[in-house]
Amino acid sequence: MEKILEVIEVELAVLESFPPKLRITAAGTVRTGGWSNPRLEPYVHIQAPPDGIHDFDFVADRPEGIVTQVISPIAAVYTWENFPEGVKGVRVHASENSKTAWLKTGMPDRQPNRFTFSECNGTTRIEFFPKSLTPLGTSGSSADAQLEYHGAEGQLMFRGEDITQEQTVLGSLISVTLQPNADAGGVDFALVLPPVNLAGQARQRFETVGIKMRSRGRVIDSAGAELSYEVLLLNGVAEDIPVL
Repeated sequence: MEKILEVIEVELAVLESFPPKLRITAAGTVRTGGWSNPRLEPYVHIQAPPDGIHDFDFVADRPEGIVTQVISPIAAVYTWENFPEGVKGVRVHASENSKTAWLKTGMPDRQPNRFTFSECNGTTRIEFFPKSLTPLGTSGSSADAQLEYHGAEGQLMFRGEDITQEQTVLGSLISVTLQPNADAGGVDFALVLPPVNLAGQARQRFETVGIKMRSRGRVIDSAGAELSYEVLLLNGVAEDIPVL
């Protein structure tokens, strides 16, 4: 047996039984077809983990002979009978990553306070703080948002009223003006920020888009579209950063 390639999802469910049982369902991928006997192998702890997170390896049996050379899905279910008190979550390990699932009673209420974005080709980088980071024990206004933009238009900083935030069906739309020149044509930028659930972890990765909107400025022939759009594919990281 050996660990699978990657864990995609882990779900926990407390079954209605006496004593209660914890069902752990994990889904992931393996490098080829033909893997068999997928299962979750629990770590042996001499003492209960102090953080309440119990670890499992997601393993399966490697195939023999000729198999399809394509990354394939795999799933496993583990029913934990008489699971101990103090369990807050389960962390499942694969060869290339791990994922943690939290029991609802043990999930910390963590919200991202910094978002970092990088364009796939590396030319644009953005940092967005939904509100200013203030020391513990003090408060900051939600209007004190901050956005740092590094791209072809330069290194630009926006705060407070310079940032427009709208709730749309796409998620939050975060907009700033990169070049305000109305005569020669201005450039605005909109960032699509989806809701991100940290699920008790310090960070989560996701993908989204940014849109540059260019106006034509003052032209002799005004026929045609007044705006053109450039879509940027962005890799995002949402983080909960403690501020001391």
